[in-house]
Amino acid sequence: MEKTAGRAEIGRRVYRRSRGKRAELGEREKRRLIQLAACLALFLAVFFAKGADKLAGLRADLSSAISADMDFQAVFADLGWSIASGQPVGETLNDLWTDVFLPTEKAAPASWREGPLYQSSLETLSRRDGVPVMALMGLEPEGGHADPMSSSGAPAEPEPEPEPAVVHVDYTGPTLPDNTTMDRYALNVGETVTPVMGVLSSDFGWREHPIDGGEKFHCGVDLAVDTGTTVKAFADGTVDYIGESDVYGKYLQIRHANGVTSFYAHCSKLCVQQGQTVAAGDKVAESGATGHVTGPHLHFELKINGVRLEPLYYIETRS
Repeated sequence: MEKTAGRAEIGRRVYRRSRGKRAELGEREKRRLIQLAACLALFLAVFFAKGADKLAGLRADLSSAISADMDFQAVFADLGWSIASGQPVGETLNDLWTDVFLPTEKAAPASWREGPLYQSSLETLSRRDGVPVMALMGLEPEGGHADPMSSSGAPAEPEPEPEPAVVHVDYTGPTLPDNTTMDRYALNVGETVTPVMGVLSSDFGWREHPIDGGEKFHCGVDLAVDTGTTVKAFADGTVDYIGESDVYGKYLQIRHANGVTSFYAHCSKLCVQQGQTVAAGDKVAESGATGHVTGPHLHFELKINGVRLEPLYYIETRS
């Protein structure tokens, strides 16, 4: 009896001492506990917050608490799998605890991770109002996710489809000369500029020649402007050649990208040299009335790979 009473007294003393002490957590347990709290706060914010602005307010508090060795997106996706597959609530919370405190193999099986529902869960749980939650917290993984939403939350407008290489144009006029087309080509030369803003005095195509008479094909367009008007480069390129003749007067040609060339004739002055590089809109000449003409104007031609094109597809004129 004395031994039994002694043991009981010792037990009461140990119990009293244990009640007076507080259990101490190690550094690892503290960090994991903070991580769990961060997970729960983020989870609640995703589902109950009314706007991404509330998530932004959590950023400073949570980012310092979350260590880099935790794949939170995977944890949330596994949570989504548990809910979607009808796992019991207790088991689901236990999986969440395991993922945070004892991260080894994730709860979701490989077949789930490779399926579309896993990806949908991952996207749903990683976004709020179209903004990646991990990005708001400064923890978006490298590469991130392609964001289909604009910054305003509205669906981003799709990029315009590229222009077809050739748009066929029905032409019912007289037979065109060789290496001439009425189809519209995508030039792909970058920025383009109207050389001079003039009145169209002669179209591209068949016409009665104003000096020689008879039907002749006009290989460009005539833009009536005063002598001395600045002539601008149609696009970036290199001066292919310059020259002067009885028919074209003073002229030059610029070679652009994609096999495109532009030709300028009847100029009063040439302002570039052969081989010179020019940018779209640079002054290359001044208009005039040199060569075979009835008045001052700029004769302008466009070609792609040696095929003559309708210049009016690519420039503007003054009415």
